[in-house]
Amino acid sequence: MSETSNNYKGVWPVLITPYNDDLSIDIDGYRKMLEWYSSLDLGGVYANCQSSEMFELTDDERLLLITEALKVVDRKFPVVATGNFGNNIDEHIEFIKKVADTGAEIVMLTVPTFHNTDEELEKYYLTIVEKTDAKLGIYECPVPRSYNLGLGLVKVLADSGRFFAYKETSCNIDRIKKLIEITSDTNLAYLQANVPYMLEAVKLGAPGSMNIAANWIPDLEIEVLKRGLEGDANADELNGILCGMEMAQRSV
Repeated sequence: MSETSNNYKGVWPVLITPYNDDLSIDIDGYRKMLEWYSSLDLGGVYANCQSSEMFELTDDERLLLITEALKVVDRKFPVVATGNFGNNIDEHIEFIKKVADTGAEIVMLTVPTFHNTDEELEKYYLTIVEKTDAKLGIYECPVPRSYNLGLGLVKVLADSGRFFAYKETSCNIDRIKKLIEITSDTNLAYLQANVPYMLEAVKLGAPGSMNIAANWIPDLEIEVLKRGLEGDANADELNGILCGMEMAQRSV
């Protein structure tokens, strides 16, 4: 396709879940966090993801995080959320529809652990395309296992026209470059997931990033991304500060 209908770009925090002492979700704290994000020039937010501890939550808690994010953000920018939970594809499709019904703009799909080849995964993802109407995304969540989709499979999904966001986690610059080329003329926005590779990916044509550091220093990331897109010579210096802060975060 020569034109895209995709506006997904910029910096995307991957939302955490605050808790009360009894381990119930601290909705007031969650709302205050989202109010802060809503004051910033973000590309969007990703609710119900690994940073949200999605695998430790009940379905009701997952849906609560999504609906509260949508209420607070109030269409200022997109809210996307993971949808494929359950023990088989039928259960996944059922919950994907529930997430779509909340109004989440994109339902993100992790790599299911019950498929182990790209051939099986292609059938899985295209079955979801066939049996749902939702705008879909790809999330190569490194938990409970790390699996990077093959380039051919990514192209199939991009060419389907039904996938709009790709949170990619390989940390391999050669792969990143190829994926940007594959997705550049499709609806699928390549949103790289690791801060040390963000600026280089942006210089190669990536439209944005979904990453953990955006949770606490989104304003710095926004500036690095902006300067990178503009070709500002100071982008690298500012990016060095960002990467240093991100490394400090990882050491905690």
